[in-house]
Amino acid sequence: MKGTYLLILRLDHDIAGLPVGRLGVLHFPAGYYLYVGSAFGSGGLPARLAYHARREKTRPHWHIDHLRAHGHLEEAWCVVCSERLERLWVDALSATSVVRPVAPGFGASDSPCKSHLFFSATRPPPRVLTDALLQCIERAPVCVKRLNIEMCTFDNA
Repeated sequence: MKGTYLLILRLDHDIAGLPVGRLGVLHFPAGYYLYVGSAFGSGGLPARLAYHARREKTRPHWHIDHLRAHGHLEEAWCVVCSERLERLWVDALSATSVVRPVAPGFGASDSPCKSHLFFSATRPPPRVLTDALLQCIERAPVCVKRLNIEMCTFDNA
């Protein structure tokens, strides 16, 4: 099962001066963060979600690992699809008024997108996320004949 995912993290307190790899030191206000990623490598989505479910990493690999150490992982939305939908999902989220892209370059080392990280002071309504997801499917470069969408919730993560 390979595909694209959206993590929803909650920060209960502001984080000032968090080192995030080559992006430098960033500031993150309390609120909700949405991170768009993909899992097309070994193990696919199950392995990537298991990785993100672990709060602490001995050696952070991705930008999100640095923020994940301080935030509560609430949900992951997964789309099982052979096409990479990250850019489409980032574009769709960027067009909404409830979240805004933050931290230029975050998660976008191999992407033309400005950032794969979004912020909202309050939890974004599921309908906004669903609409963004469905817009991505409509714009996918190939016809999606079978689409599996999963939502995973995490307790105390």
